[in-house]
Formats: sequence, structure tokens, C-alpha cells
Amino acid sequence: MSKSELRKKLSGIAVSLPTFNDENYNLQIEKTKSHVSWLLDNGISRNNSVLFIAGGLGEGYFLDDFEWESLANALVEVVDGRLSTGVGIFELSARKAAKKAAYASNLGMDFIQCAPPRYLQPTEDEIFGHYQYVSDNADIGIMGYNTPWAMPTGYTFSQRLIERFLELENFVGLKWNTIPAQHHINMIRLFADNLSFISNGNIMSTGFRVGAIGFSDFIANVAPRLSLHRLKLIREKSFNEFDELDLNMNIDPPLKSSDSGQAFDTGMGEGPGGRLILKSLGMNTGPHFPSQLILPEEAVKLQDRIVQASGILEWVDWSDNIFEQ
Repeated sequence: MSKSELRKKLSGIAVSLPTFNDENYNLQIEKTKSHVSWLLDNGISRNNSVLFIAGGLGEGYFLDDFEWESLANALVEVVDGRLSTGVGIFELSARKAAKKAAYASNLGMDFIQCAPPRYLQPTEDEIFGHYQYVSDNADIGIMGYNTPWAMPTGYTFSQRLIERFLELENFVGLKWNTIPAQHHINMIRLFADNLSFISNGNIMSTGFRVGAIGFSDFIANVAPRLSLHRLKLIREKSFNEFDELDLNMNIDPPLKSSDSGQAFDTGMGEGPGGRLILKSLGMNTGPHFPSQLILPEEAVKLQDRIVQASGILEWVDWSDNIFEQ
């Protein structure tokens, strides 16, 4: 498939799938299959979404290789070519990242969500070399993952580095969130004709107004109608309505529900916070992987207040009873 064709497929809702596991951290693959089937029955399709497994929400960086492969296998089996799929890769080693990318390609996946290498602060040449090695050794679309919050010095992909990414045959998009806001907007404005920008934490509709064509999302796991509605507003360029929805559902509820200055550390992974949010919306994925922090009871109560204030429950169609059907 050509680079331009892959770019067109990388658009809409990039659904970040959760990892289901029991109290002993054993993966519950059948739950993953049931959940993905439910998403396909509830409007998630090739015209609006890409399904990503073992990403940030799925705690892909805590999985062993067998678990990672099992999740990738399950997703491809259930989807059976009905829409685009991808998998997260978080590796310091370019060789291991390329092996995982080749595995995903051989399964028939369309994309990898590939984070930059990190331990000590990598140079731009090393980051570029990581993606170049993966691109040269695996025939699969690469969505680069800009992660300044996880880099040793808060490094964010520069304009020059993104220009170099355009040289890579399989590099087709960026999962994009960065500071300052001007850099966030400028890079979309400069490169949207050559890369698919998937917004990861929107500044309301700003990124979509200047060229972003999709958004990373995990609320679709329980409320696909809401995610599809947000995408419809973007594609219709109903940006004022999108912003009003964002204010009422995502921005004002946390501001008005928390005490002044109240905040909770999210630690080294998205697992505790992501699983808490899904649980507050009716999806129990099991305990997060060790040794991520355990959120205090105050955080649980705050999340419940946010959910009640947001009105999101009116959009939630998921129930864990679906696993019993």
C-alpha cells in the first residue's frame, strides 16, 4: 500500500484499547475479543476509526512479548480485515522495535504507534535513527508518538526532526501533543499536507482547524456514540459546537468538581488513571500492572464527581454484562 493510501487510512478516531486482566495480572483475551466485537457492532468502522491495542491505555510498556503478541493476534482475529488496526511499540532497542513492527506487519496490521527511545536523553539523530531502522526493516505504517512528558528533559519533536521523518518510506503520521501551544499548532500547520496528525489531548478544536484529521481516544471503549459525534462535528467543521461540547464535558467538570489546587500524581504510566476513568463509566478492566501507584480514595471520589457533572453517562452504552452474553 502506498504512503498516501496509508495516510488516508490513519484518520478519524484512533481508539486506544484497554488491556483486560484478572487479579493476578493474567490477560483475559476473550474479554478483549468480546469488547472489540461490541465496538464493531456499535458503529466503529473503517470509515471512522483505527483500533490500537497495547498502547498507552493498554499499558503496552508493561507487557512481556508473549502477552503483546497475544493481544495483537486477538485484535486481528476479531477485526478480520473490517477496519484498520495498529499496536503500540515502546522499546529502547531499535532492533526489538523493528522485530515487533515486522510481527505486526506479518499479521496484517496497518500501523504501529511507535514511541521514541528513552533512557538517557536521546539526540535527534538517535531518535531519527530509531524510526529509520524500524522503517527500513518492517513494511508497516508508522505513527510516531511525541511524548515530551516521558522524555528525560521534556524534549519534543522539533520542526527539523519532523522534516527528516518525511524522508522515511513508512512514516505516515504523528500522535501529537506538545507544548508550547504555538509549537503544537505550527507543526500541524506546516506538515498536515504530508503527515496525518492525530491529536492526543486536544486544545479544544484548534488542531482540527489547522489540519489535524483525527484524535486519540479511549472514551470510545464505553461511549462510541459520543466519539463518533465528536468526529462528525470535526468533519463537518462545526468547530464552535465541538468546543461547546468540550467545555461542558471535559474542561468545566474537572475545574468545578475539584478543590482549589487539588491534583493527583499519575506516576509512570497511564494504567491507574485510565482504568479508574473506565471503571467510573462501567468498564472494569482489572488492576493496573505493578508497580504503578495506587490512587487514593480521594481521586476515586473526584472522578465520580467529574462523571456526574459531565453528563457523559447519557452517552455510555457499555455494560460489563456484555461479557456474559
